[in-house]
Amino acid sequence: MKKTKEYNVEGATLTIPLRYDKKSDRYMEVYPDFIKDPVYTAEGYPIMLTLEDACPLAKQKDENQPLVDCGSCRFYRQVENALIGVCGHEKKRREL
Repeated sequence: MKKTKEYNVEGATLTIPLRYDKKSDRYMEVYPDFIKDPVYTAEGYPIMLTLEDACPLAKQKDENQPLVDCGSCRFYRQVENALIGVCGHEKKRREL
C-alpha cells in the first residue's frame, strides 16, 4: 500500500501521494499539476502550489518583498505545513 497524506483544503479533500527520498531519508509529498488539472475548493476557488509563478492578477502581501510566486500574493491562503494553498482572487473563482 502506497503512503499518502490527506488535506482538507476549504472543503476539498486532497490525497497526496508520498515518495521516499533517499538523500533526505524521508517521505516527500508528490503534488499534482494544479495548472494542468485544476482542483477547486467547495466555494470554487482554485488550489495552487505555493511556488507557482505569480499571475497578472497578483498583488504583493508586503511592499518590501518581491512578488514572485503565489505564496507572495495577498490573495493566496497558505495551507499550514504544506506547499499548497488557495487563490482567493474573485476572477480566478469558478462558477458553482
